[in-house]
Amino acid sequence: MTKTDLKDRNLLGGAARAVADRLPRIGQPTATEQSTLHRSGVLYAISDLLWVGQAGLIAFAVSVLPEISTSSLQHETAWEKLLFPALLAAFGVIAIALLRVGLQHRALNLARRIARSIQSRAREDLLRASALCSPASEFPSSGAFASHVSEQVDKLGPYYGSFALQSVRVRLVPVGIVVVTAWFSWLAALILLISGPLIPVFMALIGMRAKAASANQQEELTRLSGVLMDRIKGLETLRLFGALGRTKNDIRDAGEAFRTSTMQVLKIAFLSSTVLELFSALGIAFCAVYVGFSLLGDITIGTWGAPLSFAGGLFVLLLAPEFFAPLRAYAAAYHDRAAGLAAQEKLSELMGEIQLASETAETVEKPKNDEPTGFAIAPAISFRKISLNLCGQQVFKNFSLSVEPGEIVLLSGPSGCGKTTLLDCVLGFHAPQEGEISIGEYPARQVAFHLRQNIMWLGQEPRLFHGSVKANLLKGLPQGYQATDEKLWKALQLAGAAELVRRLPKGLATPLGEDGFGLSVGEIRRIALARAAMRQGAKILLVDEPTAGLDEETAADVIKGLVALSKGRTTMIATHDSAVLAIKGRKVELATLRPHVLAEAMA
Repeated sequence: MTKTDLKDRNLLGGAARAVADRLPRIGQPTATEQSTLHRSGVLYAISDLLWVGQAGLIAFAVSVLPEISTSSLQHETAWEKLLFPALLAAFGVIAIALLRVGLQHRALNLARRIARSIQSRAREDLLRASALCSPASEFPSSGAFASHVSEQVDKLGPYYGSFALQSVRVRLVPVGIVVVTAWFSWLAALILLISGPLIPVFMALIGMRAKAASANQQEELTRLSGVLMDRIKGLETLRLFGALGRTKNDIRDAGEAFRTSTMQVLKIAFLSSTVLELFSALGIAFCAVYVGFSLLGDITIGTWGAPLSFAGGLFVLLLAPEFFAPLRAYAAAYHDRAAGLAAQEKLSELMGEIQLASETAETVEKPKNDEPTGFAIAPAISFRKISLNLCGQQVFKNFSLSVEPGEIVLLSGPSGCGKTTLLDCVLGFHAPQEGEISIGEYPARQVAFHLRQNIMWLGQEPRLFHGSVKANLLKGLPQGYQATDEKLWKALQLAGAAELVRRLPKGLATPLGEDGFGLSVGEIRRIALARAAMRQGAKILLVDEPTAGLDEETAADVIKGLVALSKGRTTMIATHDSAVLAIKGRKVELATLRPHVLAEAMA
């Protein structure tokens, strides 16, 4: 994605965000998932609060050990009064530790399962929306879309799997520990209350910058992915035109921008870690100083009457680090929150772009039983006073055209006059804001599902896929249909591509690369025409610039195939080529039918 591409996307960003605001936010948990995340946080908080019991048992066991070693009691009495309770306390510590491990494992598994579910649903929503998007609509570059679906969706996992859990934990554990600490020393509890809240306050201040930095980093990553993908796809063309040097500079600039944004995020992360460790260390140190001087007798305040005992002081010291542990975890997860929220905004904006691109597309639903399933004969195609706006530009206004059953209509005119858009309207890829398009006696939207399943279509840039020639031809059949080799050769013969396939090393079994790698443009066009010819039951043929970029000999083969396929079918062909316009049929100059729109476009 180049800087120019980014500027163009920014022009549509406001409209995309407006559309995104009307849609459910991508990556939002359902009510059930939210409840499960809350439950996982409560389980984790309970496991932390069980440390209070462990700390009490440890403090008791440690406090009685000196008494055992110096006891003047008989051996049996020391065992009964001191050593046996200390051993029971040790076993209690182990038992509580096992329980804590089980609760933490359960809580983390719940949170991770919900996080994976949210990620899967976000990817599914994006892929479903992109699959339903009209092929004629503007769409983000493949590299940028791949970055959104992979890296940015992955940011949602730590957000919900970590931060959502820690946000519940931080609300429960520190309060519980402060209450227990205050039972032994109100001054120690006051120290924790003063030093503890400073961490979230400073983390919130730093987090404001962290979110902006994370959003910028993800934008640069998307741009870098788009640049790399686009340059790799066009590497051969760039080499032919001697543009590799400029390409290296574009990649270097995109990589440097991503490096700078990443270092900015790391700088904020290290700053937040410094603040976190500073205040937690100060809080623990103040508690240790208070307990130490209290045991020495230099400080006599801070308790509810009796001076602080050794066991009580040790208990307070054991609780102090655990008071800061949820705050530290919350602060660390705050960066996951910043990255997750930034990813949510980017994904929602992407969904807005896809939705904006799809707003002019027909909503095609599977037909009911009483709706038409095909045409026995070639149908008429009628455009009645249609008006169509795409991306704020008027393409048609009160446009009318009638194509008779079985008629061949050749659409001509300068680039931008709407030839391709008119074909897309027949296919249901665009829905006019006014007027109506009908096929036969039915509205186009009512038959669009079956129309797309049974139409013969040859686009301006046909796509072949990785696999054999036979596999590519079979993609022309509706789902569930099969064909014999005899039918395949018949389709190749109609398209004038039979001799081409016979010359290939393995005939129909010859493997092709992605996008027809290994074939010339003309050979790809003829294979694609044969693929269209596989639908022998189709009664409509739509063709867009069939001879673009072809030499005269290859173009003649393609035109011959078009003439053969157009027999008995309602045919619409968009072209600039005078050789194609020489096909017997009705010539329609779109520029003369809509001069006011063309004038606006030229202006």
